[in-house]
Amino acid sequence: MAAQQMESLSWQETMVRKSNNQEEQFNPDKIRRSVQNAGASQQLADEITQQIQGSTHSGMTTSEIDSNIQETLRQKDMNAYNNWMQWKEQHQSSQ
Repeated sequence: MAAQQMESLSWQETMVRKSNNQEEQFNPDKIRRSVQNAGASQQLADEITQQIQGSTHSGMTTSEIDSNIQETLRQKDMNAYNNWMQWKEQHQSSQ
């Protein structure tokens, strides 16, 4: 149990760097919600969230996180991958 608590603390204290160079606290719920919004099942969203949560490190960029999500979606759910990429394209063109 103590090992699980330490593991939880590590990601809770991790800061990620956004594309605008600002840092914010890593939030696994954002990943889970975004992946589900792309059409992935709750099970796949949880799997991706846990995978990324386990590989986070201070200074990790949101681009790195996005690449990891894209790769997993591409391998496991092409429909959710296509939705993810379409949202990304629309979001980038509106900035």
